[in-house]
Amino acid sequence: MVLERKLVLDDNDVYCPIRATLALLGQKWVPHIIHELMSGKRRFNELAHNVGGCNSRTLRDRLKNLEELDVVSRKIVAVMPPWVEYDLTPKGHQLGQALLALEQWGQSYMTEPCV
Repeated sequence: MVLERKLVLDDNDVYCPIRATLALLGQKWVPHIIHELMSGKRRFNELAHNVGGCNSRTLRDRLKNLEELDVVSRKIVAVMPPWVEYDLTPKGHQLGQALLALEQWGQSYMTEPCV
């Protein structure tokens, strides 16, 4: 299972899509990865550089989980030297649009520091 069982089940052990979505987006770096891929395909090193601060192993694990959830696609380009490209699937683009809506909400209602 890609997401922890306790994070996606409600108090009655029933699967909850809202909890699952929040668990996915609550993983460190996932919103950054999706936001970066909204601009188009990226190679691993481009993604690592643009996301910034995420070590390679964590980025690899997040991309693998997103691929298992059919949010991200991985394509091996077989030229010399070969490389890997990552892109959002249609499902990933929809999630990206939801993140853009959250961004707009934040710009409207979270303009003042809340610390």
